[in-house]
Amino acid sequence: MLTIDITSLSTGIHHVEFAPSASQADLDPTTFSDVQVDAELQYHRDRILVKMHATATAELTCDRTLQPYDEALEGQYNVLFGPPSMVGQEGDEFEEVRPLDASDREIDLTDMVRDTLLLAIPQRRIAPGAEDEPIEREFGGTDDADEDDSAPVDPRWSALEELKDDE
Repeated sequence: MLTIDITSLSTGIHHVEFAPSASQADLDPTTFSDVQVDAELQYHRDRILVKMHATATAELTCDRTLQPYDEALEGQYNVLFGPPSMVGQEGDEFEEVRPLDASDREIDLTDMVRDTLLLAIPQRRIAPGAEDEPIEREFGGTDDADEDDSAPVDPRWSALEELKDDE
């Protein structure tokens, strides 16, 4: 879990940086690595505006070549933690409002980091240099292989070969 202790925060702007493991951010550790989170917290009496920037490296499979490659991911997200009466209201500076009770001692950024990085994965995954590689457009054997009837490929087909010769 990626939580920030808010009990010691004073009114004003605070910067928090951390490098959680992929599993701490609820991400697949076989795919994601080098997760970095930079958060700016604007703390006021009963609300905290969090402006978060997350980066990571993901091992993806190229859609064109089916080869694995590493992709640098980056995303931003803004969220306001405020009194429950504010939940459901939207403003210009933030995308979402989450409840923050006066008794809360920490805020959880886990799902925001996870969702931000998952949404940063490109829909079309093309490895660097894969656009220059040719794409095979013909598959199977050549026509020359059909003319070589001297020996069957599999001895189990010999009975069928005899039927072909009878005609």
